[in-house]
Amino acid sequence: MDNKTIDQLLLKLFSDEKAFKEFYEYTHTLVFAYIMSLLKNYDNSRDVMQEVYIKIYQASQNYYSMRKPLAWIYTIARNECYMQIRRDKYTDEYHDNISLPQNTDQNTQMILENLFTLLNEKERQVIVMHSLWGFKHHEIAEFLQISISTSLSCYHRGMKKMKKEMEIKL
Repeated sequence: MDNKTIDQLLLKLFSDEKAFKEFYEYTHTLVFAYIMSLLKNYDNSRDVMQEVYIKIYQASQNYYSMRKPLAWIYTIARNECYMQIRRDKYTDEYHDNISLPQNTDQNTQMILENLFTLLNEKERQVIVMHSLWGFKHHEIAEFLQISISTSLSCYHRGMKKMKKEMEIKL
């Protein structure tokens, strides 16, 4: 994921329809994975993702070039996720169960279930950001507003939990 490319697309997003399509294609997998790591529900994650891209589009007219455009995007996504969780808690519809697409294969489902059920929220976020998105721990620490040592310990503790669980199941 190239920050410069994302930054350039964001700058012309509001005025160029092709830029929005390209931006979406370039970022939607990462954004969805992040949302899913917070909400743990496939359907809610899809709904929130739509809201995130609407907010990004609306905010893009006031966007100015930054060094870390993904941090800006993830902040919007995180805020939308927290709003969804608050709405769900208010309506008593939020469940701590994982809802995955029906076509998810069994191995992937098992891995995701372990990821979401064994780990606390901070561990999930750090592992997803480091393992799936390739962020370095100093970048994760900056984005989540935690120390680098906290990022490292969350990562190692979470990985240890998942490895231990996999050994038990095998």
